[in-house]
Amino acid sequence: MNNFFKSFSEIKKFNKISIDYKKIVFFSENNNYSYFFKSIVDRLVLEGIKITFVTADQNDFFLKYKNPNFKIVCISNFFLLQYFFSNLKCKNLILTMPDLGTGILNRSPFCEKYIYIFHSLISTNVAYKEKSFNNYDIFFSPSIIHTSELQIKFKNSNKKILETGYPKIEELKKELINIKQLDNILIAPTWGSDSSLYSNKLTDIIQQLIKKKYHIIFRPHPMSFKKDQKKIKEILSKFKWYKKFELNDDKDNNKVILSAKVLITDWSGSAMEFSITKEKPSLFINTQQRVRNSSIKKNDKILEKTFEYICRNKLGVILDDENIFKIEKILEDFYENENFYRKKILDFKKKFLYNCENSLDTTISNITKLIN
Repeated sequence: MNNFFKSFSEIKKFNKISIDYKKIVFFSENNNYSYFFKSIVDRLVLEGIKITFVTADQNDFFLKYKNPNFKIVCISNFFLLQYFFSNLKCKNLILTMPDLGTGILNRSPFCEKYIYIFHSLISTNVAYKEKSFNNYDIFFSPSIIHTSELQIKFKNSNKKILETGYPKIEELKKELINIKQLDNILIAPTWGSDSSLYSNKLTDIIQQLIKKKYHIIFRPHPMSFKKDQKKIKEILSKFKWYKKFELNDDKDNNKVILSAKVLITDWSGSAMEFSITKEKPSLFINTQQRVRNSSIKKNDKILEKTFEYICRNKLGVILDDENIFKIEKILEDFYENENFYRKKILDFKKKFLYNCENSLDTTISNITKLIN
C-alpha cells in the first residue's frame, strides 16, 4: 500500500510541475535503462534545457540527481503507472522502451509526440515483437540498417526517422580512458530460450577456458535474472569451484565491458558496444539467431540483413562447434593480429553507423528542435 500511495503522490507532484519542464519528458523502466540516458540528460540540463524524468524504479540513480533544470518523479506502482501513461500531458515523451501501446503502457491523447531512442544496436525487425515500434512518431536511428528497416516497415506513414547515431559509443569511449584493463574474458549471453544459456556449447566453452586458467566473468543479460534464473543457477553450481569464475550482475554494465580483454556472446548487443568502443574483436557462439517477431521464421532471409547478423563476421569471429576446443588458438589470433581486426571494425563503424564522432551532439540538436 505504501508503494501505491507514494506513486499517487508522485503523480500529483508531476501534475504540479511547470509546463516548461514538460516540453521534454523522459521515461525509464528501471536503472539499467536510466544509465543509457545519462549523457543525454547531462548535456541537456547543461545547455539550460528544462526536462522532467519519470522512472518506475525506486532505486533509480537519477533520484539523487540535482540540477535546477531537472525534475524527477518515481511511479513504481504498476497500476498507477498505466493510469499515468494513459493520461500523460506533455509535448514530447522520449523512451527507449519497445511495445508502447500494445496493451501494457499505452499512448495518451494529451502527449503530442513519442520519440524512441535505441538502447541497443540489435534489429528492429527480428529481435522485437512485430508491432513493437508502431506507436512511436519519431525514431533516432543509430545506423543505415536500422533506418532501412524502419523505412520499409513504415513506408506509408508520417513517422520521422532521424539519422542521429548511437551516443552510447561516445560515452563508453570517454569512460574507457579511466578504466583499468584486466586480463579477463567476459561471457555475456543474451536472454530467452534462444540464448546460449540453454546450449551445451556455453558450458563446453567455459570448461575449455578453465583448462587454460583464464579469469572468467559471467554476466547474463539483466532480463535473464528474471526469465532464465534456473539456467543461471545451473551454470553457477557447475563452475563455482573454480576460483577465477565469477558472476557479475551490476546494474551499470559499462565497467565490466570496458575492462574485459575479450568478450564472448551469442547474439547480445553488448558485443557490438565492446568491439566498436575498444576496437577489439568479439567471439560469437554459433547458435540460432534470437527471433521475437512471430511473423519471421528461423530460416527467413531477412535475418541476414539485420545488424547483429552482419556484424558477426565484421566485428569478430563466429565460433563453430568444431572450433570450441580450439578456442585458445582463436584468442591468440585476436592478440597477434590486433591491427587487422581493428581495421575491420573501424571500416564497419564508418560504413554503417551515423555520426560516429558526434552522435551525442546530433541527438541533443534534434531533441532541442522538438521544443519549438
